[in-house]
This record gives sequence, structure tokens and C-alpha cells, in this order.
Amino acid sequence: MKKTYTAEKRLAGKVALVLGGTGDIGGSIATAFCREGATVIPTGRNKKRLTTILRSLQKEGNTWNLPIAVDITQPRQITTLCRAILKRYKRIDCFVCASGIYLNKPAEKVTKREWDSILETNLTGMFMACKIIGEIMLKQGQGTIITIGSLGSFVAMTKTIAYSVSKAGVVALTKALSAEWAARGVRVNALIPGVFPTNLNKKALQKKGRRKNILRGIPMKRLGSLEDIGGSAVFLASDESQYISGISLPVDGGFLSFSGY
Repeated sequence: MKKTYTAEKRLAGKVALVLGGTGDIGGSIATAFCREGATVIPTGRNKKRLTTILRSLQKEGNTWNLPIAVDITQPRQITTLCRAILKRYKRIDCFVCASGIYLNKPAEKVTKREWDSILETNLTGMFMACKIIGEIMLKQGQGTIITIGSLGSFVAMTKTIAYSVSKAGVVALTKALSAEWAARGVRVNALIPGVFPTNLNKKALQKKGRRKNILRGIPMKRLGSLEDIGGSAVFLASDESQYISGISLPVDGGFLSFSGY
């Protein structure tokens, strides 16, 4: 049966888990969800940041107040958090996986330990998180998962080989999960942020000439602001996108569509 929706409070009544909600992009999405009426459960590794974002969301009317820290590479921690959510709210309607780590280093200098760490967090950890929460959604018969990719999922950039390979895997993961789960009521889509100044990349952006070079490839001629990502995430989480699954949605100022000429 076709669902209906309104332009206001598009996530009213929904329960949303944001893994990586203590980061810049995840925190921005968590705030946007809360303002659109969702009950939001943010989590991440840093308990101090988690407490801060929880207090901020409570000022927006959010009801979740338990600072349960989670490391995406530890599936048991994710399972424990999900049990607490289900005990209180009985379901999880939306899951955003915004956890990730970054490495800016020439390919020939990347060590196996660094490579493994990036892949374990950005790809393996994401798969296990999607698997755990996806099983809950499949039992419910509905749910929406939003993964976070990168420009590096599609184009080559210097000194980001491990990060870019992991994020290319995220796009493949998104498509594969959608192919398996869409018919069972669980939609899976990826958001592809353009260049957003965050704690992960701010050192790289400060390097001489790098910011100027990046702006040359962005038709809008500006870097993204964190507010730019929230609306797109809300759209993918809402009933407005009920017939959309398996896509990668760029929020990049036109970067991926621009030839440079």
C-alpha cells in the first residue's frame, strides 16, 4: 500500500540510529533527523563528544539520553546498543553508518597495519553494522539504511589510496545489500559527500594550494557546509524516497559531474 507523507516533520515517529554520530557529518545528520521529528540515537567511540551531542539533541526535544559508546569494529557493542534501543522503542526505522577514519599518505608509504585499520573500520565494520541492524529491520519488514561514501568512491585522489578503496567498497556494499533486501522492505542507499571541512580532513585542506586546487573542480565554487548534508539524509530516510534503493547520491556541488572544462 502506498504511503503518504507531508512536507513538515518528515521523520515524525521514526527511530533513527546514527553510528558515527559524534563526528561532524554524523552529528549534522543526527541534528537534521531530530529537527524533522525523529527519535535519534547517536553513538560513537568518543564518550565525551557523545555526551555533548546528546545534550544538544535533547534541547531539540530528543528523548534518548543514554551515552552508550560504540566502536564500529566491535560487533558486540553494536548488538548491546541495539538491544537497549529495542527494549525502549521496540524498533529501528533508520540506520545511518557515518563512522570512518582517514589517512593522507602516499601509496608507497602506506603500511599493512594502516591499510588493515582503514579497511576494518570503513568497510568491514560498516558491513557488520549493516548486517546486525539489517537483521532487525528484516524482522520488522521495513527500514532504511544510509551508508556514507566519498568522492574517492568514484574518482582517484592523491595520497588517499586506502581510504578511497574502502569507500569504493562502501558503494558496492550498498548496491549488494539493496539487491538482497529491497524486496523485503529494507532500502539501502549511500550518501556521497563532496569536500566538507571536518576533523578528518582539516589538516589535508590546510596544506598549501590544496583548497584552491579543490575549488577548481567544484562548479559551485565552494566547499560543502555541514548543513548541506542533512537535507539529503532526511530525504533518503523519509517516505518521500520510498521507491529509491541502491543509489549513491552525491552532495558535492557538482564535483562528480564536472569535466574540468
